[in-house]
Amino acid sequence: MPKHAIHLGTAWEPPTVATRAWIRRFGRPSGVEKADRLVLVCEAADSPGLWQNATLNDHSLDWCDSGPGTMECDVTGMIADRNLLVVAEVAAQVVSEVAGGVASGHHLETRVTLPPAWGRLSLVVVSD
Repeated sequence: MPKHAIHLGTAWEPPTVATRAWIRRFGRPSGVEKADRLVLVCEAADSPGLWQNATLNDHSLDWCDSGPGTMECDVTGMIADRNLLVVAEVAAQVVSEVAGGVASGHHLETRVTLPPAWGRLSLVVVSD
């Protein structure tokens, strides 16, 4: 049963021509007990394939279906004090549309909400 969910839909670094990836940085959740599990949950993504190349702290994510329109990945052993979630290989057309055609390799100073097509992403603390 979930203890609480941390929504990760905001504060994403949008893709640039150099990175071609959505990037989300976040810290270790507080209040997590040794027996708790940490699970990334994605709901209502237009295409689950959007997440197939995602990594957390350089670890590939092994998504599984967990119900209609929902997929999840246990990341308990991957979480660090500081975390880097990367969704790589974004098409050049998407970079142009999302980042306004940024032509440099520098990260944009703004953080944005992940587009609705990617679904709703949460890190859920599960107490068994």
